[in-house]
Amino acid sequence: MEKKKKILIATGIFPPDIGGPATMLEALRQSLIEYNFEVKVITFFSTPEKDYSKINEKWLYRINRQNNPVFSYAKYFFKMWKLSHWADVLYVTDTYSVGYFAYLIKKFSGKRYMVRFAGDSAWEIALSRGWTDDYILDFLDKKYNSRIEKLKKRRKKILVEADKIIAVSQFIKTLAERIGVSENKIKVIYNAIDFMDKSFDPAKVNEIREKYNKDSKIIITACRLTPWKGVAGVIKILTLLKNKVGKINFLILGSGPESNNLKRLAADLGVIDNVHFLGKVEHNKILNYFKAADLFVLNSNYEGLSHTLLEVMIVETPIITTNIDANKEVIEDGKEGLLVNYNNQEELLKAALKILIEKQTADFLTAKAKEKSKDFNFNKTVKETVELLNEIFYE
Repeated sequence: MEKKKKILIATGIFPPDIGGPATMLEALRQSLIEYNFEVKVITFFSTPEKDYSKINEKWLYRINRQNNPVFSYAKYFFKMWKLSHWADVLYVTDTYSVGYFAYLIKKFSGKRYMVRFAGDSAWEIALSRGWTDDYILDFLDKKYNSRIEKLKKRRKKILVEADKIIAVSQFIKTLAERIGVSENKIKVIYNAIDFMDKSFDPAKVNEIREKYNKDSKIIITACRLTPWKGVAGVIKILTLLKNKVGKINFLILGSGPESNNLKRLAADLGVIDNVHFLGKVEHNKILNYFKAADLFVLNSNYEGLSHTLLEVMIVETPIITTNIDANKEVIEDGKEGLLVNYNNQEELLKAALKILIEKQTADFLTAKAKEKSKDFNFNKTVKETVELLNEIFYE
């Protein structure tokens, strides 16, 4: 019998953490075992210790993300270093944090590693801290001050030194190539959606509709509240939208640094009673909210490949999103949803009115979207991941 290959998955999130990426990692772990891999996982956790009291898996190592980040990251690194002696290959899912640990371990010991590249952490950090407002593709080529260039240099080292890169979209593959990664190291492997529980609870859906006024239209978004997610752009069209279609409730699922700014904006525009900040919603409940909505909007300036869009597609809620490259790999304008330019309020308003007023259009889009969601197949994701891992073993 062939000797089992040993894989250490290093990540920042893992169940019972909520969200599609965490859920997919656990499903991937189980599938890799079926392909004769032996798998261990190291991850952070930030919820109270008692939440994990019943979890005692020998293959799972959790590092408490404490108030002192330096201590937490040091503890993670040394545990990952120790586990790397057991592993044949490291598979890291966070480029800038645990990806840097994998880079250092390779420098010290020659251990091979693979990175799942879902977004440019250097750009995201610089943008969230107000150091730049440049678009991501411009950010790749421009020269900045030393603190930004240090971020870019570290990100490049991590990716260039990796043995293989999983890019979650063609757009992300293009980013990796422009950063300096050889094309033969990169494989596009899309996120999958079919492995997840796709059911919603009709009773809970009705509860949500009743709570937010069954006679009103419900618009929803779900994202981390950062400037490039464009939630402010949706808030700005609510008054005009109310004038055309009547009562509107806008549900915002997620948290982040823009939360207070968005609340102030809603108050200033006189729509605070129509905007509901629900914070993080547990993953087993989020489909109920998506199904309860008349319209889902993702007005983002940047996506690696949106797992949220895939989830909305399977519950047949109409979608408006931006015509950025990664979104266009999921949604074709006028087919699976409507595409608009980022933060273009006129286009957002026109698209929202079309969906909320024209039921035939909404029904057409949702039927096509549900059919398209079948293309994001978990068996294909696993098969392609295994092929890439085996390339590392047999090179």
